[in-house]
Amino acid sequence: MTANHNFSQAQLVAFKESFDTFDKNGDGAINASELKSLLRIVGEKFNTKHISQTMQEFDANKDNQIDFEEFLVLVNKITKHKGPISP
Repeated sequence: MTANHNFSQAQLVAFKESFDTFDKNGDGAINASELKSLLRIVGEKFNTKHISQTMQEFDANKDNQIDFEEFLVLVNKITKHKGPISP
């Protein structure tokens, strides 16, 4: 999957730095625990079901992790809607 969200190069660099911050174990993906930290920081109210739903929504390749391309889809939704990311 190639994310094309018209982000500038500077935005992509900043998003990659943020992604790397949340990728605590450095494996190149954000797992459910790391996603929980991310959602807390962006002000999302969540519970276990919300984390699971968010993982399902943004984990396009269904590997139970969010890679950088999938993260850009998540960021795009957060920045476009400025509201909760879950339905």
